[in-house]
Amino acid sequence: MVQIFPASVVKLWNEWDVRVLVLTSLCLQIVLILFGNRRKYIAKIWIRIVTWMAYLSADWVATVALGMISSFQGDDGQQNAQHPNNLIMASWAPFLLVHLGGPDTITSYSIEDNELWLRHLLGLIVQVGMTLYILIRTASTTYHVLLVVPAFVAGIIKYGERTWVLRSASSEKLSDSLLPPPNPGNGYADLAETYSAIIARGEEVGLSAVPEGISFMQVNPDITEAKTLQEAHVLFQIFRRLYANLILDFHDQGRCHDMTRNHSAEDVFKQVEIELGFMYDVLHTKAIAVHSLKGVIFRSFSLLCYISTAVVFCFVIDRLFLCQQFSYYRFECQL
Repeated sequence: MVQIFPASVVKLWNEWDVRVLVLTSLCLQIVLILFGNRRKYIAKIWIRIVTWMAYLSADWVATVALGMISSFQGDDGQQNAQHPNNLIMASWAPFLLVHLGGPDTITSYSIEDNELWLRHLLGLIVQVGMTLYILIRTASTTYHVLLVVPAFVAGIIKYGERTWVLRSASSEKLSDSLLPPPNPGNGYADLAETYSAIIARGEEVGLSAVPEGISFMQVNPDITEAKTLQEAHVLFQIFRRLYANLILDFHDQGRCHDMTRNHSAEDVFKQVEIELGFMYDVLHTKAIAVHSLKGVIFRSFSLLCYISTAVVFCFVIDRLFLCQQFSYYRFECQL
């Protein structure tokens, strides 16, 4: 067989393949953090191209890295899995799971990506199973367990949060969340019973509309400069139903007219810009999770997991156990 690459290049890649993939995955996450939200207000083509390439590559690189780490754990039996180098690489697996969860600035590149939340759910199950397999194969000391288990839990929360946000932003779930609960009105059962009794007696029943006053929302912020922002948020709560193929009633139309009739054209366009920004956050970022009680609880628990992992690594693994015992793998510890 013709060898395309020199033996030295092949040997170098075999030694550094996982390290390169982990660093690449980290760099892609940084790119998504920096540029994922910029395309909301910057229309330059290069930002869209960079974001699109990073978004498509991030999941692929992290998945390939996890697969390569898992292959190292099963090549030569349990003894190979307990090798110091493999122990360190296995410690990267939970952090790759965190990478698969993605940053807060972007969860989907287009609206169609939200409809693929079931695919991400399947990926969550597969990648969590693969990471669990890696950790079980390399669980050798209490120190290592204390290092990887909190990061593994944080990775599950991070990846699950992304799947939850994609599901919530899908067209079907978004429509269901915007529909108001059924409200037949006070005394509906008594009214229906009276109506049936009158019909049973053979009497005629006439229905007439009762005029109902329209109460308009008034925004009176403590900070005058924030009035446009708060008005845009109120209008967003009304207009976002249009994104779910719902209609507005005359009460909503009256509120919108009342809040915009005394504004200049520049102020109205500014409100529309802010409303579109809110809608972008709902459809393409983790705003749904960030501004919910469940999201706050899960993120608080994830923060505790991150702190626990950092403390264990800095004061136990790095100083007392792994990196001093196996100085050859200092680079992996630093990475």
